[in-house]
Amino acid sequence: MKSEYAGSLLGGALLGAAFLALSGSLSVLNAQSGEAQSDAPPPPAVVVAPAVQKAVSASAEFIGQAEAFHSVDLRARVTGFLTDRSFTEGGLVSEGDVLYVIDPAEYEAARDAAQARVENVEATIEEAEAQLERYEKLATSGTASEAALDEARATAGRARADLAAANAELEQAKLNLGYTQIDTPISGRIGQSSIDTGNLVSPDSGILATVVAVDPIYVTFSVTERDYLAYVDAVDSGAVDDVRPQITLVNGQQYPEDGEIDFIGTSVSAETGTIPVRATFPNPDGILLPGQFMNVTLMAGTPSEEIVVPQAALQQNQAGYFVLIVDANSKVEQRPVTIGQRLRTETVVQSGLQVGEQVIVEGIQKVRPGATVTAVPAETPGETSEAG
Repeated sequence: MKSEYAGSLLGGALLGAAFLALSGSLSVLNAQSGEAQSDAPPPPAVVVAPAVQKAVSASAEFIGQAEAFHSVDLRARVTGFLTDRSFTEGGLVSEGDVLYVIDPAEYEAARDAAQARVENVEATIEEAEAQLERYEKLATSGTASEAALDEARATAGRARADLAAANAELEQAKLNLGYTQIDTPISGRIGQSSIDTGNLVSPDSGILATVVAVDPIYVTFSVTERDYLAYVDAVDSGAVDDVRPQITLVNGQQYPEDGEIDFIGTSVSAETGTIPVRATFPNPDGILLPGQFMNVTLMAGTPSEEIVVPQAALQQNQAGYFVLIVDANSKVEQRPVTIGQRLRTETVVQSGLQVGEQVIVEGIQKVRPGATVTAVPAETPGETSEAG
């Protein structure tokens, strides 16, 4: 009886020890599990922006190129040595500025000689007319012959003709002297000079420099015949009452000024099937230069309310366009969308999104559908995004 009791006590002690050992092992495992969980990385951060609704006008995009509103090639009109060049290459010049000076000494001398000839002929005329007046009186009294009177008249006529020729020579001499100063008839930006001071220039020297007017500036582009007819139909139906050209530069920067269409071609190109169109843009700061390429967007029609998202949110695969959204549970969801026209930095979403849904615009490469993320609102001016 005692042995049975002792055996029971021993068995209970062994069970208690085993239970304590098991409890200790579980405590160790739980502690290790907690440490492992605390070492797990936090969900990745992504920048999100809401799908918003805004007024959008119909638009079409084309490739355009800037052209000078007005350009002038400066040339020498007389021969001589270049004594002065008073401009900075690439700088701005104003209408009437004297840009080159040719040595005027030779032309001043020619002007003075022409002036002296005019004065000499004027004196000859006075003498010839006085002689004619005397012969006319003598002829009236019968003292002078008709032949002598005719000769006096001819002499006075030749003197008047000589005066006209002398005056013409004087005007030409003054013109040539004026040509020694080469000024610009327009305001604008001047290019590189093709000749330095001290060199001999002449009308055969070619273009000395070119001045281009850069404010305003032309932007030309071509539209297809289909686009042109669609525009005509829209105007006739009253759907379009105003067309505002806008341009985007090659770096993606939106030009702040709207343009105005001032020319539409009168024929369709047989080679390209397009019609040339030209718009004029203000260019007070000289940002636009002749030859630059840019995207031209024609904004037209009455605005309609559309859902738009930043263009950075759009992705594309074989099935089409999609966006990644972050739902209320911070889970990533892939959402197929149908897109419409592209705006400056946004794109119209015709279907697939609701207003207010958060689309990922930065950090897309770090996540997959179903992943948990930390959503950071897109930065506004003065704020910095935390997602990298």
